[in-house]
Amino acid sequence: MLDRGIPSFLTRAKRALFDRGGLEEIFRHARNLVVATLVTAAGIHAVEHPDLIEAKGLLSISLAGYIVFAIGIALFLMNFADGLYRLSKVRRHVALQLIVAAVYVIVTIRVAQLILALRMSFS
Repeated sequence: MLDRGIPSFLTRAKRALFDRGGLEEIFRHARNLVVATLVTAAGIHAVEHPDLIEAKGLLSISLAGYIVFAIGIALFLMNFADGLYRLSKVRRHVALQLIVAAVYVIVTIRVAQLILALRMSFS
């Protein structure tokens, strides 16, 4: 019975990742997360270093930085909400959905923290 369980699991995982577009969704969320985090980091950089940025036509670089920061956070939250919504549509046991959602939250926040730390280390 154990011999049938593992190949069956691998076959289902292969179908979910490759045949049903699961891998594409993972990369789409990762790409969106990186873009949102970089927008947030750009806003933080503009707020912390307004004297290094020359932008003609802007009255306040700091104000623009706060607006860009807010847009980055909004993008991050929309991507996060989209991921949780898509996870809620998966028809599995509720405990499995909660575990996957918790892992998604932890990984999303940690990736954002690492990208921000990397971006801020070069400032």
